[in-house]
Amino acid sequence: MIPEPDALDEVGNFVMAELESLPLADLDRLIQRVSAAEDTARHYKQFLQAVMHHRFGERAQQLRQDAGKATGTVRFADDGFTVVADLPKRTEYDQRKLKEAVEALRKWGENPEDYVSLEVKVAEAKYMAWPPAVRQLFEPARTLKAGKPTYKLERIVAGAGPEAANDSKYGEEI
Repeated sequence: MIPEPDALDEVGNFVMAELESLPLADLDRLIQRVSAAEDTARHYKQFLQAVMHHRFGERAQQLRQDAGKATGTVRFADDGFTVVADLPKRTEYDQRKLKEAVEALRKWGENPEDYVSLEVKVAEAKYMAWPPAVRQLFEPARTLKAGKPTYKLERIVAGAGPEAANDSKYGEEI
């Protein structure tokens, strides 16, 4: 049996014009193979990171402790390599308590923006549910931008629904 070429190499051997002219079934096969390769690579990367943590975690933690820190990067030599062990900080704040602290700063006569960045976020689903007067109040601050386009192929199964759809027309006879 001849082994199938690696998915990434296979895609890399095409030029854009060739990929654009492929039948959708072939393009779908390539997309599926690249996605599978990506999933496999992510799994292997996590596995190898776990191996490194098992091998060097205690030593790295001891070096952090010796340096008087719980997180951060430490470096040490092992078998001709410099091992760079990073344990990043992941700071989280309780939003309710932050609001209370900001209000306390205001009561002290301080400008909270001298200490913290204040960002108000609006969930689009909530915005759409607001009464018109509230929406109108926030409208000047709202900018709608398009994200990065993505595409996927879904094989059509006879009798399993419409062959194609466009937004609000989905599932309707057009």
